[in-house]
Amino acid sequence: MPEAVIQTEKANLELMSGKSMLHILKDVTFKVAAGEVTAVVGPSGSGKTSLLMILGGLERATTGKVVVAGQDISTANEDQLAIFRRNNLGILFQNFQLIPSMTALENVALALEIAETGESFREIREHAAAALAEVGLGDRLTHLPSALSGGEQQRVALARAMVTSPKLMLADEPTGNLDQDTGALVIDLMFNLARKKGTAILLITHDRSLAAKADRMLTMNHGQLTETTKEAVPA
Repeated sequence: MPEAVIQTEKANLELMSGKSMLHILKDVTFKVAAGEVTAVVGPSGSGKTSLLMILGGLERATTGKVVVAGQDISTANEDQLAIFRRNNLGILFQNFQLIPSMTALENVALALEIAETGESFREIREHAAAALAEVGLGDRLTHLPSALSGGEQQRVALARAMVTSPKLMLADEPTGNLDQDTGALVIDLMFNLARKKGTAILLITHDRSLAAKADRMLTMNHGQLTETTKEAVPA
């Protein structure tokens, strides 16, 4: 059995909204193994993005345990969390989050510079160029984001997220701004890269046909996470 990259035990998240306390995540207990691709589906407001927030150390679980890449991040301080994210996480957003003044190559290289890999400037650029080639953008190295289509921008973002071979990729509706065919292409690239590098993925999506491509599917409803057989999920 591969080592668990994600392991939560009765994780709860409660946040104040005005004078009311909202119970957003309720006793969430699950594991994701190294290299496993897991999709989480569920209605808006069910707690899916909040789950990604606690797994990325951007929100702290109110109670329970959250262990990611072997580190109990439910007890980590801010400095420890920053190092944890740098060393273990790749994150893919719906709106790409590329730096508009940087070329595709520079956007990807920045992730390597932040990771402090010890590579030289030349090695970083070669590594970044290879990552872009892996997503089919070897001929777009010098293009700014404004000169790229939405699908190409998301592939640059994917290359940036995967260039450090993270232990875990968190993907929050990464196809939300793409048409169906382009979204399917990005998902296929992401899943293939993750399986090649041994990176676990937790994908949040509303698109059940994309979720069905994952190794495993979970459903979030009213803050509760349950296992879902793919056959039980309507197309």
